[in-house]
Amino acid sequence: MTIRTRASRFTHAISSTASIAGRLATLAVFTAGGMLLSADGPIFWTVASQAEFLKGTPEGVSIDAAGRLIVGPQTTAVADLAAPQAWSLVRAADGTWYAGTGGDGRVVRGRGDQVETLLDVEPSAIHALALSGGRVFAASSPQGRVHVIEPDGTSRVFFDPEEPFIWALETDQQGRLWVGAGHPAVIYRVDPDGTSHAVYRPNARHVVSLGMDNTGRMFAGTETPARLYRFDDTDRPFAVFEPGLTELRAIRPAPDGAVYVAALTTGGTADSESSVTGSVTITVGGTTTGTSSTTFSGSDSADTSGRRSVVYHVAADGTWDAVWETTDVIYDLAVVSDTRFLAATGPEGRVYSVTTLAEGGNAVSLVNTLDAKQITRLARDGIRTLAVTANPGRVVAIGSAPASASSYMSAVRDAKAQAQWGAIRWDGAGSISIDTRVGNTDTPDDSWSPWTPTIPQSGGRAVGNPSARFLQWRATLTAGGATSPVLTSVTVAYLPRNLRPVVSEITVHPAGVVFQRPFSSDEGAIAGLDDAVADSRRPPGADPNASSAPTLGRRMFQRGLQTLAWQANDSDSDRLQYALDYRSEGDSTWRPLRRRLNDALFVWDTTSVPDGRYLVRVTASDVLSNTPDRVRTGSRESSAIDVDNAPPVITITAAGTRVTIRVTDAHSGVSRVDYSLDGQEWQTAAAADGLADSREEQFEITLETAADLARLVVRATDVMQNVTSAVAAGR
Repeated sequence: MTIRTRASRFTHAISSTASIAGRLATLAVFTAGGMLLSADGPIFWTVASQAEFLKGTPEGVSIDAAGRLIVGPQTTAVADLAAPQAWSLVRAADGTWYAGTGGDGRVVRGRGDQVETLLDVEPSAIHALALSGGRVFAASSPQGRVHVIEPDGTSRVFFDPEEPFIWALETDQQGRLWVGAGHPAVIYRVDPDGTSHAVYRPNARHVVSLGMDNTGRMFAGTETPARLYRFDDTDRPFAVFEPGLTELRAIRPAPDGAVYVAALTTGGTADSESSVTGSVTITVGGTTTGTSSTTFSGSDSADTSGRRSVVYHVAADGTWDAVWETTDVIYDLAVVSDTRFLAATGPEGRVYSVTTLAEGGNAVSLVNTLDAKQITRLARDGIRTLAVTANPGRVVAIGSAPASASSYMSAVRDAKAQAQWGAIRWDGAGSISIDTRVGNTDTPDDSWSPWTPTIPQSGGRAVGNPSARFLQWRATLTAGGATSPVLTSVTVAYLPRNLRPVVSEITVHPAGVVFQRPFSSDEGAIAGLDDAVADSRRPPGADPNASSAPTLGRRMFQRGLQTLAWQANDSDSDRLQYALDYRSEGDSTWRPLRRRLNDALFVWDTTSVPDGRYLVRVTASDVLSNTPDRVRTGSRESSAIDVDNAPPVITITAAGTRVTIRVTDAHSGVSRVDYSLDGQEWQTAAAADGLADSREEQFEITLETAADLARLVVRATDVMQNVTSAVAAGR
């Protein structure tokens, strides 16, 4: 959470890192939610929640449900599979594990320290494995086939359906093999002797998951659309539910007869075998029928393009609840108990623990982050959790002992401008050290400063880095002391370079056009309260310039007035004050017109200057929000403004009934000429050349009789709406 505040009486003293640090203790008043309330000061960047911590990169660190960084469980690299991906994993009762790779299509067995390849069907991918007795079944795709590896190590094709993809394998209590295939979707059952038949052909593109509850009932999950099917003893399918997502990726049984199901939609950006960048959104709360209660957003800017995963709890009677949602892709689940499961995800290679609480809702924790983009399968043996990964393909064990090395790297903070970095402060316990680095590229590289330890000092710890736009901090947690390290929050103070305000547009309204001032629409406006005081009382985050341009009321006309309006903005959200200057065309000297103007609107009484053509310069200043040494200004010149307050001159000559009217204007064009006889209706005279468009025009009219000349009144108007009247000579 970031709260930005400014005022002059504190910021003038922020001239060094030490001065910022010294104010952390005196300026800051924190609420329980981490909000900073102060009269003014630097910007404070605080990371103090699970959602904020999830934006960073943990290594050997867990983030518990309370939003604390703690030392995570030890992870051990069991085997490097020398493949870009591993998509399947099963574990035998004696601890032997089998993993299936992608790209080179191998089945690898691990027993103790011995790792060996049992099957190689390159080019292919082993998307599913199953065990039955001493047999290992492996499904390869494309050219979908099921291979069997006998106990003596020999292998052969066991089942070769027509469909090109096989995604899921599961053995039932009778030792029969169930096969989920596509495209199109079909579910096969194969007897131990190889006899097969199609159990069901769902209306979907693929069958991507199979699972059996503890009573022996088989479940199947499909893709496009996502549906969960349950089969009875007669192989009759029953659609349990359709969540409205793309696919059901995993089905795992719980001890109480329920199953946990992971469903997902990629939103058009499938996170499969490629590296994907994204963010985490965790929804926590007791939920039913797909509705959830509390959301923690894991990223400010990452675009997940509609991607989301949901875990459902399907009870033995078929009723279901949505218990957890994330914008990570969930690849697999491992059920720990009736109320707790682990989730393997990508694209950040994270394992989450989700526990259903007795009082309602869930407790979600990040267990650990593996050095891979995706964690594709999990297998538990009661002591440790085995996982296979993609990008790269490995087998990794997550144990129960604490990690020997635990560190956390924050997200990169963008100050939006060159910034002076002040003090860093953290809350926690145990052995914790924090380093910082800065740079001027949004992604850290070798152009950034090296990692620098924080410097202890009175009132805080100084960031020992030079000024830069971006900062990142790294926390190292060291276990083994009397107190286990726990980090609950980190706050960094910084003062960015003040950015120049910009006057983006000046509107010059037609001469004489003014607007009635309406009642204020600012709900916080208080009559008689100074603008600067009113600004200091605005709630945090309120835009001080939101009401700087007054709402224009009814349009009116007042000769001799010129209305100017402009638009200005300040990237720092500083309150702006304006100064106006003017100069005549051809003159290089600017003369003051108005100072200390708070509204982005000004009406100029042009009768105070001689007629002519002028330019007006609007200068915006952030002086109300900064000390004198930090004040910046931005200016813009208007288009040319014609000032003409003198009416045109009329000359009337007559020859019998023919009257010639000559009209001249010193500064603007003649707009029109009207005439009237003895106050009757005005009639418009036509210009002699057919168009009134210059400063001198001639008009001719013909009277009915020469005597009408004594009754003639002529009115001339210029383009600036100056009006004059005249009568014939001798009247």
